[in-house]
Amino acid sequence: MTVSTRHLDQDFVSEPSEASDKLVKILCELLANGEEREKCLSAQILGKFGTSAAQAALASALRDEGEDVRSDAIESLIRADKGLDADVLLWSLLNDPVLEVKLSAIDGLALVGGAVAEEWLTKLVKDRCEDEVAWDGYGAEWDDWLDVQRKAILALGTLKCEASAAALLEAARDPFGQEVWPEVTVALSEMGAAGLLELATLATDASARVREHTARALSTVQDERVGEILRVLFADADPDVRVAAAEVLMARGEEADLAVLLADSAPQMRRLALKALGKLSFSKLEKVAFEDEEDTLRVMALERMAAGEIAKPEALIERIERSLRSASDVFVAALIPVLAKIENETTETLLTEIATHRKEEPVLKAFIVLHGEKPCVEGLAILQEQVTSAEQEIRLAALNSLAKLSDGEGDIADNAAVQLVWAVSGKLMPEAHEQDILDSAKEKDPSDLGDNGKGEDKPPRVQIDREGNVIEPQAAPVEAVAEEEVVVEERSTEELVASVTAGAEPAVADEVPDGAIERVEDLPDNVVAFPGSTLGAILNTDEEIEKLAEEPVELGKQDMRFLELANDLIEKKRVVPGRPDDPALDIRLLALRICGDAKRPELIDALISALSDRQMQVRFAASQSLVHLVDNGLELSEEAIARILALPPENDVAVRAMRVELLGTSYNPEAEAVVIAALNDKTDAVSASALKILAGKPEANIDVCSYLKSTRRGLRVAAMELVSADADVNALGEIFEAAQMENGVLIPRAALCLRCYAQESVLGALEQWLDGNLSRKLAALEVFNKYLA
Repeated sequence: MTVSTRHLDQDFVSEPSEASDKLVKILCELLANGEEREKCLSAQILGKFGTSAAQAALASALRDEGEDVRSDAIESLIRADKGLDADVLLWSLLNDPVLEVKLSAIDGLALVGGAVAEEWLTKLVKDRCEDEVAWDGYGAEWDDWLDVQRKAILALGTLKCEASAAALLEAARDPFGQEVWPEVTVALSEMGAAGLLELATLATDASARVREHTARALSTVQDERVGEILRVLFADADPDVRVAAAEVLMARGEEADLAVLLADSAPQMRRLALKALGKLSFSKLEKVAFEDEEDTLRVMALERMAAGEIAKPEALIERIERSLRSASDVFVAALIPVLAKIENETTETLLTEIATHRKEEPVLKAFIVLHGEKPCVEGLAILQEQVTSAEQEIRLAALNSLAKLSDGEGDIADNAAVQLVWAVSGKLMPEAHEQDILDSAKEKDPSDLGDNGKGEDKPPRVQIDREGNVIEPQAAPVEAVAEEEVVVEERSTEELVASVTAGAEPAVADEVPDGAIERVEDLPDNVVAFPGSTLGAILNTDEEIEKLAEEPVELGKQDMRFLELANDLIEKKRVVPGRPDDPALDIRLLALRICGDAKRPELIDALISALSDRQMQVRFAASQSLVHLVDNGLELSEEAIARILALPPENDVAVRAMRVELLGTSYNPEAEAVVIAALNDKTDAVSASALKILAGKPEANIDVCSYLKSTRRGLRVAAMELVSADADVNALGEIFEAAQMENGVLIPRAALCLRCYAQESVLGALEQWLDGNLSRKLAALEVFNKYLA
């Protein structure tokens, strides 16, 4: 018996063995007599086994009552590509009304071929064959024949059926038919000399759309005469046809005259020339850069000029000087790397003038990128200034350039690193941020506004009662009489329940003023009691509602002014699109993420310091960068580990999990104790992080397989990853049991774990898993189906 281990990048290969034969027999039985879901999964799996028994079972399933079963069965037959029977496929094409089955049957017939298959495919290209072919009568919104026609055209091309060329052209030229020229031209390109002759005729067709499809269909034809047809199309009057021909010529590896492309009147042709990898003369690029009408093409030409050698720099400088006055900001930005490549006093002066007079964002960003590539003191000063820009894109470019400079050596690198440390520490504040803080909405202190909310030297506010009457301000009494504290003794719950059940009336004051109305019946006739509940309001009659209606209150100018006072006190926050709410925080976060590739000790120290920041976003970004550095080989010093241990407890789960991962790299006893304690954390992320660390330490003596039975998904996922990394651990049963938990949410992960074991072991285990109830069988079939995918 041959034992093989399947790796993640290998396909499943069925090897004849006793275990595979038993499994095929079980799957055939399920396909014939199982539930519909069992049948579908069994059909999908049997397609991977090339035995005659599997093929026969799949062929029999093509007449199953379930359309899903038939679809899966025929797809598995086609995928296996072994022992296909044209008659079986033709029966499905003609008698099965399901569209997916018909399309799969056509794919199979394209592999099998034969005169009968070609005849029926040609018929379906022309007509629906309503009397001979079964169609789904429920698809009223879409005609399935349209999809069948396209598939049949491509199948005839695969079969190289030259006799069907006339039928294909007739279908394509049908004025009442659908657009099938792409399929027809591709099919003709596969028919050899006869199809190539038809394509040569189509290359001169009156329709530009047909000529374009013809050009694109020639991309896969292996014939020397194709180049002649493409040359004709390359000189076509329509620009889209010319572009298609040029793209096909380049894709075939044939030479396309880039100079001709660059001189073409159509901008898409010139764009294609600039994108091509071929060599273009500097003079032609210069002509496009300064004379083309399309600004995008001018920029592309400048980019290619900056990537090559500069010819005749003096003439180029003169041309640049003449074009600067009316040039767009994007064009000027593209000029900067070209000028920087010349490197003489004239270009330095010109760059200084551009930096002084052109303050547009693209130009500024181009200078920032340039200063990151060419270190200089003046450039470092610009980067230090722009790192606190109000625009996020400028800040990001400046931080990236500083990071590039910090990788070097010398004073400039040291100063760039210091600037990054300041950014990480939050010491950089954008100038516009102070004004944003002043403009943002904030709550005013009522004590600053006086007793009436308008200040001590302003008249009191106008006050009105509920009826709209103005309340005159009254002078406060000279001596304030202290009110007696009234202590209301609360009744217990038992007393309240007893009073309600006994029908006791609510307690009222002992003394009632003379003339007071105690009941609704004592109200005068012209007064209607206001309802005490929503139900009472609904049950009121129209007459009672009219009695309840109050007379409208006329409001004067002073009253309206009073209602508008609130708007005078509201400060609206200025919202600028694309600008973060807190630019200072944004600078820190950008710097923290950029430092994820840092190597300088001071930057690592700044990341460690950021772990104690009050803002969770800062701690998260710093932890993420440190974890990235550790994964790429960084070893944290004992001092850094001690500082991490001294941090206060973390509330954020993700940050806490990354902190455990950082401590797991140390052999410090306190760090190891923290990691061991984290294994019992209540959150899955933290405990899973600890499990991954402790599983790699033999002295920890961790039973990884036991965590496959955990009720916590995060621990099961971590255990699966650890088990799959160690093929010596036999945990097939535990992996399958873990896959069944939580309605099979981890079935894909379990299938990945199984790929690390020998196929014979997996097949033997699957045979045991299929011996159970329906849910267990379905889980086993799904796991194995994912395993085969």
